Amino acid sequence: MEKIALFATDLDGTLFYDRQNINERDKNTLKKLKEQGCIICFATGREFEVITPALDRLELWDCVDYFLMNGGSQIYDVKNKKTHIVGIITPKNMHYIYDKYHNMPATIIIPRNNILHTNKISDELIKESEFLGCPIKCYDDMTEVLDKPNPKFLFFGTSSQIDETMQAMSKDTNLEISICKSQSTYIDIYAGGINKGTALKVLCKQLNIDLKNTAAIGDNQNDVELFETAAYSGCPADATDAAKSKVQYICCNAHEGAVSDFCKYLNLI
Repeated sequence: MEKIALFATDLDGTLFYDRQNINERDKNTLKKLKEQGCIICFATGREFEVITPALDRLELWDCVDYFLMNGGSQIYDVKNKKTHIVGIITPKNMHYIYDKYHNMPATIIIPRNNILHTNKISDELIKESEFLGCPIKCYDDMTEVLDKPNPKFLFFGTSSQIDETMQAMSKDTNLEISICKSQSTYIDIYAGGINKGTALKVLCKQLNIDLKNTAAIGDNQNDVELFETAAYSGCPADATDAAKSKVQYICCNAHEGAVSDFCKYLNLI
């Protein structure tokens, strides 16, 4: 097994086993990896403003070097406090997505400046905004939001609403956008070819790290390209079937310390 120079972990459902807490074993494991000189990346669909409160509360800033955030559309350098844009959805494609899918059952969310810009409000969305700490701004006409580029375009709803919306989107042939179900309640849309795996390739090139020296763990469909890019891949036992089918190692459940379990499998701890 090659030496692991860079270790990437998804947040929600993996490191944050319930989207907000971390097993103490996993926290200690990340600290050990850092002490050994391993570069740590948090690979997440979340945007920076939504990540930071959790890292403050859980005291994780010393455990991470880079964020592959917004599903891989941006890379954030923690030490230098700089953001590198990997890919972004153009206004043309923002309008394309809206025009084609705004009548679907799921609700549109365009996260920007820590605000959830949406076309309709539901009880579920109110709960999500409270969880994320992001206020909601609802529009009858979303033109002013669509006329600016954005790292991602989201659809949110119940699992049945997401499944119905995803079924319609699965037939979309527009190569300028990438569509992915990230949780049972979310569909993420990014610029074409943008995903966590893309961001990992960009970061490794910047850092002069060979991909054969990388490992990644995640739990959902939006982690698949990350698994396919890294040399070694794992997922929690309670991950989705899509994730399980793509990894080399299935760990214990996320709340039991799946990140630690994976690192033990890799002989990192």
